[in-house]
Amino acid sequence: MKRLLWVLAWIAVALWSLFAWGAYGLLDFFGGVAARNADIVTGHPETVEWLSWALTTLRGLGLGAIVVVWGLVSLLILAVPAVLGLFLGGSRRDPRAYEWREPGGRSGPTVPFPPSGQPHPPRRIEKR
Repeated sequence: MKRLLWVLAWIAVALWSLFAWGAYGLLDFFGGVAARNADIVTGHPETVEWLSWALTTLRGLGLGAIVVVWGLVSLLILAVPAVLGLFLGGSRRDPRAYEWREPGGRSGPTVPFPPSGQPHPPRRIEKR
């Protein structure tokens, strides 16, 4: 179930990224066209310069805002399966699967391998 949530979340992030990329491209294109053609509005050189600067600044702020909103929404989308995964809990495994049993399948008390009461033997490092 958790894996399905993560797959769906990444698909949603991919779709959201395509949408944000399209908005970024449209704003970049039309903002650049508007800034380059500011002289259509008026013939006064100082006004054209100021209008071109203002449109270029607005385009830059808009592009930055698109990137910030894209990042925040992507994090929010990925937070949903993370939070739901906490509520769903981990997969429960059979504790007997980790116990070592002697071949032959004798029933009775089992001892985990390696026995926890004994220290591990030191490892030897050989020089070659």
